[in-house]
Amino acid sequence: MTRDGQGPRSDSPDLRRTQELFWDLIADPQGVRTGLAKLRASGEMDSVDLSFMIRGDDRLAPEDRLDIYASMYFYRLRDSLAEDFPKVAAVIGGAAFHNLITDYLLAHPSRHWSLRHLGASFAGFLANHDLSRSRPFLADLARLEWARIEMFDASDADVLTREEAAVAGPELHLALIPAATILSIQWNVAPIWRHLEHETSPDDGGGSNSAAVTGDTHEEFAAPAAVERPEEKKTPILVWRKGFAVYHRTLQPIESPCLEVVLRDGVVLPDLCEILMGGEKEPDAQAAMQTVAGLLGRWLEDGLVVKPGFVSS
Repeated sequence: MTRDGQGPRSDSPDLRRTQELFWDLIADPQGVRTGLAKLRASGEMDSVDLSFMIRGDDRLAPEDRLDIYASMYFYRLRDSLAEDFPKVAAVIGGAAFHNLITDYLLAHPSRHWSLRHLGASFAGFLANHDLSRSRPFLADLARLEWARIEMFDASDADVLTREEAAVAGPELHLALIPAATILSIQWNVAPIWRHLEHETSPDDGGGSNSAAVTGDTHEEFAAPAAVERPEEKKTPILVWRKGFAVYHRTLQPIESPCLEVVLRDGVVLPDLCEILMGGEKEPDAQAAMQTVAGLLGRWLEDGLVVKPGFVSS
């Protein structure tokens, strides 16, 4: 391209470099013109405008046309994250969520062709954000929402049935399905998640939990939801998928250590009894067996136990 902006030279950028320039400019957090100035200052561009790449007219210069695209690109990223973290968006309100996502994208710009991975660092970023000073539970709420997304995308598995478990007997080896995980959080955010889920009308598409663009020039943000501060208590939460639905529930103290062993190593039923009896001053083998039987029944009902011999793809 010529330095006087009169158009491309014979050595104008090829398609790959044009795409790179396009990306650098729309991803610049300060706008296309600032991004263009940075590229010129660094020597990566010679042209004083973008006419070599984008056609302008009497109403809009090439830079202004690209800036419209850049703005819509940001809104698409923001709205995608609002879909992934609707409960966080609801707690802080649309305006604060908009600003939070601006900060997040500056630190963690999109690097993957799929927006599915955009929120991978969100909970960790939120833990150190100013918003967490007044609401220190926000990061754990984000962790719960992200865990639900990851379990939805986890591999399928053949699930053990009650009949198959009965045939296998006490030497049955227990292992959890790939679409199951135990989330250890510092704040018990499950009641907040449940409250917000019930507050959302089933026919509103979850829009009350996200910052929605309602027009070309006017933006309307949802107000923060009224929620009670959760209990600061280390809480294990089981997150899993059954069919096409994702569930989560808080684990009770008697269930948590057993399920963690099943998740980590896999285990046979007698070993679970030993785990339970190991925490008792006067172990009762019969009571431990009854407890394990009850736990196993619930795990089978929830579709948590993978069929022995199943190999995840």
